Amino acid sequence: MMATHPQLAISKAAQDMMKKEQTKRRIQEAAWQLFRENGYQDTTTRHIAERAEVAAGTVFSHFPTKLDLLKAGLSQQIDHVLAAANTDCPETGPKEKLMHFAGYLYAFYCLEADFSRELFRVLIWQQEEFEQQLETFRQRLFSHEPSYDQQYAAVMMDCYFMTLITGLNAEKPDAAFMLNQLEKKLDVLQ
Repeated sequence: MMATHPQLAISKAAQDMMKKEQTKRRIQEAAWQLFRENGYQDTTTRHIAERAEVAAGTVFSHFPTKLDLLKAGLSQQIDHVLAAANTDCPETGPKEKLMHFAGYLYAFYCLEADFSRELFRVLIWQQEEFEQQLETFRQRLFSHEPSYDQQYAAVMMDCYFMTLITGLNAEKPDAAFMLNQLEKKLDVLQ
């Protein structure tokens, strides 16, 4: 009987993990392409599996629902938007920082209005799912302040999200209009 070499076993495990990650990424990319081509509602998981060249069960083993695919795709896109916003983020107060990030994010959400509406329709009732991300963002707004004002941060984010939801509800969402509305709301807070 031959013993397996421990390094080969680790290498095989690492290869399997890399293959799973590649498959997951391929599924996510296929889903995002199809969502853009056909819309979220008209894209099925079967279409996604075909485009990614995997079995339908493989899609579900990585993403339990089609909404999970949308969340993953939008999350990835938002990460890119935030990275771009970080490159020229002013070292100013929380309000100015929020306005800066909102400029980037509102533009993205308006560009992807159909996906954004679908996502917020569900996420508005699942806030605990992204609470840690929101808290990290709220603290980022206060990074150059002597202290973190949790209440002020929460109210600013409420203004941000209500403006976003109201703006996305418009027939033709307008990022500049939304940004203007947010600024007016934040001015009242001072």
